Amino acid sequence: MSVESFLTHVKAPSPMFHCYECGDRSESLALIAPLSHTLGPPADLTAIQLLQEYLGPQADAFVDLYSEHDGFTLYRDRQGDAEGLRFFPVEQWERLTQSMKESFSAMGFEPEEWPEAAVDSLAFGEIPHSGNFLTVKISGSKRGQVFYADHDDFTEEAFAKSLSEFLARIVEDPAQFLYDAGCYTRYSDGSTSAQWIPKQFEAR
Repeated sequence: MSVESFLTHVKAPSPMFHCYECGDRSESLALIAPLSHTLGPPADLTAIQLLQEYLGPQADAFVDLYSEHDGFTLYRDRQGDAEGLRFFPVEQWERLTQSMKESFSAMGFEPEEWPEAAVDSLAFGEIPHSGNFLTVKISGSKRGQVFYADHDDFTEEAFAKSLSEFLARIVEDPAQFLYDAGCYTRYSDGSTSAQWIPKQFEAR
């Protein structure tokens, strides 16, 4: 998927999730959760040069994306505090990578026990409220591949073989993407404590 197609998705008018209440085995879509996105300004030259330094020949898609928006937050709940996905500004990548590594150390894991997602990688995003990071490999044969640093599942497999593949996975089915990332994102009806799980995305 091209970056242009992804940006068309995030800029579509009136985005919303059709949701079912947590615990409802019938998954009745009884709530429409209106959404918003927060898009950062274009990356400056320093940030673009960092991307090229980090990713070399695999930097192109990241450069195309960050040339438009240096970080963004997607699928924000207009009636609560839920957020679906966050991409960090480039200048925060190294600091947040260190935070990710410290979190694994705090859990008692030695560096040689860290998941594949945390090795030779930089954290470029997260699933908010999960403690889990999205990372990109910056060296070796897997350079440019996207991994999900999940504290509960130390998978060795890439989440996507490239940023373009990762963006396509999001756009193809945003609700399924959030479910696959651990189903941490729960939406609100604005009046009760009920938690609502996204099932279908729509933009009008």
